[in-house]
Amino acid sequence: MLTTHGKKICFDFHLENDLLVIKNEKGRIHKYHIEEVINIIDWLCEEFGEYWFPLANNVQKLGNGTENSGLGVAILSQSPGDIEHAQGSSYLGVILYFIGIFDWNGKRRGIKWRIIKSNITKEMILNSLISIIKHKGEKNDL
Repeated sequence: MLTTHGKKICFDFHLENDLLVIKNEKGRIHKYHIEEVINIIDWLCEEFGEYWFPLANNVQKLGNGTENSGLGVAILSQSPGDIEHAQGSSYLGVILYFIGIFDWNGKRRGIKWRIIKSNITKEMILNSLISIIKHKGEKNDL
């Protein structure tokens, strides 16, 4: 299992074809198509380049359009109006960090990420996720 960096919520994930399915310890589920993940990364690359960006997933600010640009806003840009989907940024960011696409500033409060691997392909993400899932099965733990 992985944990979010902020509130330390445990979660697990698996793949259903090209759909990343994340389930947290409370039973909440977030789903991201791999193509959507690539579009999110591309959006962030365009917006921030190699610079740090915030988690940016405050429910109220996302809902009224006042949230700073960041990971949550990037997700929302792919699914306008779906605030719950954008809230999954806490989980997606950790996964992208874990597979070596994001770097993390190491903070629980004021979480920031930056892209350290760009020009990502669907195959690269799927292969990384499959490798981790296979490893989880062998170790029964991340």
